[in-house]
Amino acid sequence: MRKLFLASVAVFALSSAAQAANTASTFQIGAVNASAVNQQGHVNDSSTTFQLGLVNSASTMQGTTSPSLNNASSVTQIGVFGNAATTGQVATGNNASSISQTTLFGLPPNNAAAVGQIGGGINLSTITQH
Repeated sequence: MRKLFLASVAVFALSSAAQAANTASTFQIGAVNASAVNQQGHVNDSSTTFQLGLVNSASTMQGTTSPSLNNASSVTQIGVFGNAATTGQVATGNNASSISQTTLFGLPPNNAAAVGQIGGGINLSTITQH
């Protein structure tokens, strides 16, 4: 009976760990901002990145080496001379990506964005550049 109880506890601990989600938040204000988020969870990966600076760069990779169930990524960049953002998502379920890039002070926009998504469910991608 004691062994059965310990085995039950072990199974519960493993199943609880398998349900864990990765959540990342990045907030950067500076002259040059760079962010790299790498999430390889089995269930849900979620990332939010905000950058305000002269030059901004952000990379978000979710489930690219070990597919997760669902991925969600949001990147907001407000820059003067340039913004660059890349999102890569691989999921057995759904992927959602949002990138917003704004150039300040009336300078010509210098924005670059790329999204790659492979999913067994719904893939949603939104890119807004000003």
